[in-house]
Amino acid sequence: MPGKFMNPKLLLALGAMALLVALYALLYWFRAPVTIDHLRLGAYEGDVGALEWIAKDQGFYQKVGLDVAIKGYPSGKAASDALKKGEVDVATASEFVVASRSFTEPDLRILCNIAYYGNKGIIGRRDRGITKAADLKGKRIGVTQPSGAEYSLNVFLALHGLTVKDVTPVNLAPDQLVNAIQMGSIDAAITWQPHVQSIEKILGANAISFLGDGLDTYLLLLVTQSEKLADSKIALNKLMKALIMAENWVVNHPAEARQYVANRFKLDALYVELQWKRMQFAVTLPQELLSALDSEARWLASTQSAAIPNYAGFIWAEPLKLANPLAVSLYTEAQVPGDTHRSNSAAKQ
Repeated sequence: MPGKFMNPKLLLALGAMALLVALYALLYWFRAPVTIDHLRLGAYEGDVGALEWIAKDQGFYQKVGLDVAIKGYPSGKAASDALKKGEVDVATASEFVVASRSFTEPDLRILCNIAYYGNKGIIGRRDRGITKAADLKGKRIGVTQPSGAEYSLNVFLALHGLTVKDVTPVNLAPDQLVNAIQMGSIDAAITWQPHVQSIEKILGANAISFLGDGLDTYLLLLVTQSEKLADSKIALNKLMKALIMAENWVVNHPAEARQYVANRFKLDALYVELQWKRMQFAVTLPQELLSALDSEARWLASTQSAAIPNYAGFIWAEPLKLANPLAVSLYTEAQVPGDTHRSNSAAKQ
């Protein structure tokens, strides 16, 4: 009778569909669970540290299977202190902070650079007789020690025929500098943005600003400790991947990224627009990093008669190489994990 028996072809198709459904069900129920790794990140809470915060707020850490407990710090020194105390696993710091700590902390390991920036300036009070760089002689200058600003102060003074012995450095945290120069307990201050702009606004016409001349082009690094490398290997690679996602997001959404930076760090939109030209967010390990560390270390060594570290031993490129090999352009002839110090003679690079 017609319709009594099902078409063999239709029966075969239905069987194949049933098999596919069963296979999908098995894959769903027995799929390998996504492993979530954990990391504590001491992030610089400022515009040049934006990639760390973008990765969090855009969900990039979550996308790569990384649970990041992120804590903000006002400076690389503060974040590095937290790393040393064991409060975080990875810290943000300028290359100068890393150079200064490398003499006593040979276990530091540099993972990558996340930003190039030029954001430092010296602001003086006109009512203290400061109208040109030479007028800084004999003045009390606020500076965060150690920091890239400390090194920049020495470079700036040298370019104008002065040395740090010609001034009186006053060690203050960035937020303290703003209050100190307003109250007049210091005559001038060297610091980074947005504190430079804050001081200029407070002093108004009484402010005299010096920019450039050795005060720009720095790197913002992510560092960890050698003891954390083995246990955090996968997590560090995921961190690199998430930061690269953040870098790409900035490239593809520049206007939105500028607005994010202004909102996240409570910055003036015009300031962000101007400063944007002096920043580049990029997850890299560039050759110039070694040159910068070496130059700063030579200055530091001259002030404390110490051996200059061999920075080849401080670089840990594996997590970034796995995430993006093209981002690693740094080269050294020899990279011996146990060799982190050298004599004052130049190392072979």
